[in-house]
Order: sequence, then C-alpha cells, then structure tokens
Amino acid sequence: MSQQANVTLNSVVYAPNGTSNGVATWGNRSGGYASSFSFLTEKMTTSNPDIVRFEFKLNVPIVETVGTGTAAIGDLLRTSQFFITALMPANSTTAERTDCKARLVSLVASLPFTDAIGNLDPAYG
Repeated sequence: MSQQANVTLNSVVYAPNGTSNGVATWGNRSGGYASSFSFLTEKMTTSNPDIVRFEFKLNVPIVETVGTGTAAIGDLLRTSQFFITALMPANSTTAERTDCKARLVSLVASLPFTDAIGNLDPAYG
C-alpha cells in the first residue's frame, strides 16, 4: 500500500484528504468556495478473493467566477464526474498489470476517448 501524496491532474494539485472506510480521498480547494472543491477518490475491494476491484472517482465542479444576473460568484453551475473501475485477477503478473496500465493510458489519449470528452462526439461505425 502506498502512502497518500499530492496528485496532479492537468496542473491541478489534489492534496491528501485521508482515508475513511477504505476510501482514500484527495481534494483541490483552490477555488475558495466550498461549491468549487474538486475531489478524487480511490477504493479497493476484494469481495471475490480472485478479483481485485479498484474504483476511482473524480468530480469537477464549475462555479460562477464573475457574477451575473442569474448566478452569484461561487454558485455551482454544473459538475462533471468521471468513474474508472478496474477488475483485475488477484494472481495477475506484474507484466500483465503493466500492460493493462499502458493500455488504459493509451485509451485516455486515443481519438475516440478525446472526441467523446472534448467534443461530446461518440464513435460510430
């Protein structure tokens, strides 16, 4: 088990927020308003002794920064949420896990993924 340390996602630093009931949490509070706080969580479970399950969750709130006739500064406008769940055999080798990690990194960098997230444009066949 690794000790919690800062996690940087696209130059946004998430500081360790501790672990509770098996869920590790990191937070970014740089927005100054509670509604702007962004959190990353990680949970690992092994309900089936042959399978290890990792769940990562990231929430990215968007708050009003200028103030308009309809929203005050700090008002929550919307929130994006991302969930990554990995189910891996407990007896997988280091080489297998390394390969899976590299494929996941490549998936996030791939055109279908970036078009889906960046342009709300799904792949079609």
